Amino acid sequence: MLHAAESAYCAEYVFRQPKNPAQVRAVAEAAWAEVCGEYGCDGDPHWTPAEVRSWWAGRGRVAEHLAESLADFEANDYAAVAEAAAGVRDFQGYLRGGLAGDLRAYVFRLEEGRYPEAGERLPEL
Repeated sequence: MLHAAESAYCAEYVFRQPKNPAQVRAVAEAAWAEVCGEYGCDGDPHWTPAEVRSWWAGRGRVAEHLAESLADFEANDYAAVAEAAAGVRDFQGYLRGGLAGDLRAYVFRLEEGRYPEAGERLPEL
């Protein structure tokens, strides 16, 4: 039986843009250590405002996958799996919390060519 944590989507990925130098360093170190070269900085050519909004509208699938993965991870006693479970919980919190605001700022950047300044109105998702 294939578990959610073993599915085609169970790969290391960045689910939140780094917000400070320590986080940028952590992503760069992970990318350097990834022997298959799976990290990239090429999201903009693949996303449009409409695609971001469509992804957001379907975020329930992401929440389902995270819940299934967490259940699989929590059924396992290995330390590396505990770290993965912590990452899933972090992603779940971000999905419920700050992701919408970050996506609205990203849609603004896709539309305007720059990130919004404080006080600027953000587009709806």
